[in-house]
Amino acid sequence: MFVILGILVIAVIAVILYTYNSKVQPQVDKTPEFDFSKTDVIKSYIEGCVEKVGNEAINLVGKQGGEINPSFYQYYYGDAVSYLCYTTEPSSCYNKKPFLLQFVEKEINSYVLQKINSCVNLQGIRDQGFEVQAGALTVDTKVNLYTTFIEINYPITITGKSGQSVQLNQFSKNFNVPLGRLVKVAEDIVNGEINSFQGYFNYQAYIISQNGEIEITRPTWDKTEIYITNLRNDDYKFQFAIQNYVKEFP
Repeated sequence: MFVILGILVIAVIAVILYTYNSKVQPQVDKTPEFDFSKTDVIKSYIEGCVEKVGNEAINLVGKQGGEINPSFYQYYYGDAVSYLCYTTEPSSCYNKKPFLLQFVEKEINSYVLQKINSCVNLQGIRDQGFEVQAGALTVDTKVNLYTTFIEINYPITITGKSGQSVQLNQFSKNFNVPLGRLVKVAEDIVNGEINSFQGYFNYQAYIISQNGEIEITRPTWDKTEIYITNLRNDDYKFQFAIQNYVKEFP
């Protein structure tokens, strides 16, 4: 019995030592590997950048009469408000942006294309040991009445050391702002100013014709009228400048 008990004690000690040694064995560093089932993380990250720069662009075109970098404007409380219609004569103003909606879409495209790379940082993925290849980036903006949709085509291929790879292309964001509706209002106002008798456009009558959906204020700044438009109960504003039927100096 003593022999058997001795063998059992030795066996138990051996098992304990083996288990302990296996736990304290140093772990060999594994090569980091991209989780190819979670590409939505990268997609969400890039679309977060689309949202950030898209909001910047939409806010700028709203404050600055449809332009990101206005070249001909009137300063109004710190904002460079672009002229949509302008003259220095006692006559109807000239429509400077007859295709305003398309112009605004191009402005947003240009801004997003310029700024997106400063937001998207792929170096962090490379630093983890992955190969990242990025293709040419293009932007397509569609301004609808009550929403604006921005989509970028940005081919990105991520390859691990095992050779497995994943490719992402399309990233997009929808913005719930009535930019298109307010652009339509701006076009109506410009046409109303051009066709009005000596530049007397009755914007209050226009508000009534829109069934109370639109709010408009029109402060005068020097010889310029600043139109500030928004939907009722909505904070987003689109403002622009008009100089029409300038009176001759007496």
